[in-house]
Amino acid sequence: MTNEVLETMHKAIRGGEDGDIWRPHESPLIRKLVELFTQRGLLHLGNVRKAIEAWELGKNQKAGKPQPKPQVGMMQVWTEDERELVDLYLRVLPFDMWTLDDHFLAVELTVQTYMPKDVLIAEADWLATKATLLGKVQANWEKELTANDAAKLLMALPNTKEESGGVPLTKVEKTTLDFASARAAENVVNLADNTRKMMRGVIMRNEERKQLGQPGTQQALQQELFDNFSQLNRDWRRIAVTEAGECQLQGFIAACEPMSKVKRVEMYGTACPFCKKIHGKIATVVPADYPNKDPATMIWPGKNNIGRSASPYKRVAGKLVKRSEDELWQLPAGLAHPHCRGRWVATTKAQPGDDPDFAALLEKILA
Repeated sequence: MTNEVLETMHKAIRGGEDGDIWRPHESPLIRKLVELFTQRGLLHLGNVRKAIEAWELGKNQKAGKPQPKPQVGMMQVWTEDERELVDLYLRVLPFDMWTLDDHFLAVELTVQTYMPKDVLIAEADWLATKATLLGKVQANWEKELTANDAAKLLMALPNTKEESGGVPLTKVEKTTLDFASARAAENVVNLADNTRKMMRGVIMRNEERKQLGQPGTQQALQQELFDNFSQLNRDWRRIAVTEAGECQLQGFIAACEPMSKVKRVEMYGTACPFCKKIHGKIATVVPADYPNKDPATMIWPGKNNIGRSASPYKRVAGKLVKRSEDELWQLPAGLAHPHCRGRWVATTKAQPGDDPDFAALLEKILA
């Protein structure tokens, strides 16, 4: 328990979130990508909130013959027929006859309609593919890319991992893209699960208040939904900023020539102490299988701080002891932590001739 508290405290200190998570991203390469993904997520969450409020305030009820309760599974992708059956069952069932299970069924219908798993995975794949390939763009273009250039590239680059076959990618770059897509999908699906869990909890508490005859249950329900969805909106923004940044940085490092030099840039107002410490750091890009790697001066594709700690201390046998250097955060290839806005820049100009086919594709897009 002590180790968990120490880790949480140091992550909170170093997390880089000071309430300004909505400002545009500092990197022109992914700025528009982050905003588009954010807008899509807020639209999903806004629709979920409106729909569940309508159900829970009895606004969807209509006269009709009562229907048998549909036998559908939870947390799987429903078919259109299944959604229609559940919708009809709930609409014609008098609201005062709803059981707690019926309320939970309304939650599931809402999530299935506005945040279905397959749609969220497709959106995550879109974000990861675009961001990872923008990393390759940065590594293969000698000129400074503007926000306008990034907007052109955003439209022209493949929308999905499966469509990326037309882009020349090395084995390392393909692996980086595969894991970027899988990681982004995991995060958005988890957020949908958290949304489902949150709504069930809110409704359970509201039903308990009604059963106990407490006044103002409708207002309490709406306020609690507002508070919870405000946090969910921030969670989606965190995914947008963090996954776009992580994918772009890892894509850049994967596309860099071995033994090339890159510099870390952490120039933004919410940079945490760790990120400020690595600002301006020059690192050598090496292959992942490079022998005797120095984690303080070298980076490689996939290098991250998973399993490492932000806290310099840990509790062992009832005492606080210092962690070894191997246990602490190191210079990462991607982001240091959620909400991080760090990036890499090449210390020497990239040479398009290193990947002539991709350079020709960029010339065509940006012409």
